[in-house]
Amino acid sequence: MAKRIPKTSAPEMVKERCNAALLSCFCEVYIPLSPSIFTYGVPEGANIVRGSVVWVQLAHRKPTLALVSRVHSEKPNFDVRYACPHESGFVFSERYMESLEWMAKYYVSTPMRALNVFWPADFEKFLDALLAQKNAEPRGEALPDGPKLEVCSNLPPLTDEQRTALASLVEDLDKEGFRGTLLHGVTGSGKTRVYQELVREALNRNKRVLILVPEIGLTPQTASRFEDFLKVPVVVLHSALSAPQKRAGYLAVLDGSAKVVLGTRSAILSPFDFDVVILDEEHDSSFKQQDPAPRYHTRDLAFHLAQKYGALVVLGSATPCLETYRNAKAGNLKLLTLKNRATAAPLPEVTIVDMGKVRQQKGVLMSPVLRESLSDCIANGDQAIILMNRRGYSKIRVCSKCGETLYCKHCHIPLVYHKQYNALMCHYCAALYPVNMPCPSCGAETYEFVGGAIEKLEEEIHEWVADAKVIRMDRDTTQNVGSVEKILNAFRNREYNILLGTQMVAKGHDFPGVKLVGIVGADSGLGIPDFRSSERLYQLLSQTAGRAGRAESGGRVLIQTLNPTEPVMQFAIRHDFDGFANLESSNRQMAFYPPFCKLVEISCGSRDESLLRDTINRLDGILRKESSLTVLGPVDAFVPKVQNVFWVKLYVKTQNLSVVRKVLSPILNAPKAWVPGVEIKVELE
Repeated sequence: MAKRIPKTSAPEMVKERCNAALLSCFCEVYIPLSPSIFTYGVPEGANIVRGSVVWVQLAHRKPTLALVSRVHSEKPNFDVRYACPHESGFVFSERYMESLEWMAKYYVSTPMRALNVFWPADFEKFLDALLAQKNAEPRGEALPDGPKLEVCSNLPPLTDEQRTALASLVEDLDKEGFRGTLLHGVTGSGKTRVYQELVREALNRNKRVLILVPEIGLTPQTASRFEDFLKVPVVVLHSALSAPQKRAGYLAVLDGSAKVVLGTRSAILSPFDFDVVILDEEHDSSFKQQDPAPRYHTRDLAFHLAQKYGALVVLGSATPCLETYRNAKAGNLKLLTLKNRATAAPLPEVTIVDMGKVRQQKGVLMSPVLRESLSDCIANGDQAIILMNRRGYSKIRVCSKCGETLYCKHCHIPLVYHKQYNALMCHYCAALYPVNMPCPSCGAETYEFVGGAIEKLEEEIHEWVADAKVIRMDRDTTQNVGSVEKILNAFRNREYNILLGTQMVAKGHDFPGVKLVGIVGADSGLGIPDFRSSERLYQLLSQTAGRAGRAESGGRVLIQTLNPTEPVMQFAIRHDFDGFANLESSNRQMAFYPPFCKLVEISCGSRDESLLRDTINRLDGILRKESSLTVLGPVDAFVPKVQNVFWVKLYVKTQNLSVVRKVLSPILNAPKAWVPGVEIKVELE
């Protein structure tokens, strides 16, 4: 049984007030989410420097941990409380401090808000564990640095393309300063194998490596691959770990023993001073923080740290984001290409199924060709992945009498029928409503469901496909800790022969037994008012298709769509990323969208719609005074009301973000809200 870790607490003196004239040393501290920087006194004899973790008391709240930003001797003209060092004595590096402050400034936020994102929820417990470890008995001699690592021999030899890419990356390991590379390899080309060899070479040079993946579900597969290959521990950091696992991982980073760290987006915020950072599936939108602020992009922070402190950044993807691809083509990043699959298997044959021409029973989601192909695949003992990017059983509930669609009372969004819960659900606030509730417009109690979703598709597969063993992976089946890993392992171990899921099944998984991939409702992302919608659809189609035929024999992909002539579909059929990127770049350039400008999205939300309109108009007027900014809007958000809060947006196009920061920083970062009752969010696209 694990020993209980003693809990530390703040010394009593943090509650005391002292005349500043009696002290000779003071410190300014960042307190997570505090409205401003606060000054505290340094007790006589206390060892406090920039980066120290200290106990402080703010107003009448209970003592909390803070981060020292500056130590000085300037006496304030008010009484101060004391800041006392945490018993662990931990001090963050200057690199950590600078990255915290850079991120706050770059994303128009404050260090205090940034610290709330940088520090994990159990940070205090992690420091307690560090203290307990320091107080424990010595654990023997440390291993010498830079061990020659044992090589895993049960892997096939590198292909010529992999060897060429690896040689180029290893050459960069020994250089100084910023080195950036895009490893652009088709799905199944063996990018992970190149990463493994690169990490081994980095460790032999006593370098520290950070590996980032977009989804928590990818961490077990990736961690085991690297540990089996390197024969050294891989520290895993992400939010879905159990409490002991989180503590052990973060402790390895705090005490400096971690050499290889693997994690999702937030792992880059840990105090791990990497020499090499690998972003696998770098195109994935999960690398962008949504809430809370600052809404950072992992790739931007990786670039900043690499440029400031010298590091090798490796971005890997079969469908890189347009900004990255353009940077590589312009020579700002080295471009390495893997054009062939590592197994020599051909890329899967992709077929478009025009659902507008398919004759079948109303409401049936799978076309005859998909049903037959799926039946044949299962009969042959192979596995299949079916993607439908829509949760629930039916998209909407419509009144039979007046035709009214039933919306959530709190959000301007249609309710979705979930058979699993026997209820109608709002996908924004998660409120549940009775299935048979009367129509709010006419009071009629008769209704019908329109448009199928993934639960209905699951029923359909069981009905049409003999011997189908279906496991579903969507937000409704992956709510518990470890559930994603269990689902993927069960499918990998062939306990199931069909993996049915939303977009999470498309993200970098390697299933050698999958011979068929079906995409149902492939064009569902085309109607979204987002300049990246075409890019994201191409990535989704291409990444999902890439799960098929990864072993030596080929695979087949069926894409069901109502828009077969859509250029995105045509490029996906041909696996033609270059063609898609060229067309999309041309369209973006004509419309002046990233990567040809910087786009800032400003969202204002309030329960008071009148106050909201006044605020957005006032903000619009301030922004339009700057001649270097192109302001679009204001316009209602795509979902104009969420949890009874109305949302309106402004978009700003510019070549110079410093002007935007100059205008917005006083508005966003003032100690008090610019307009009480109105929330303002800023995202840099």
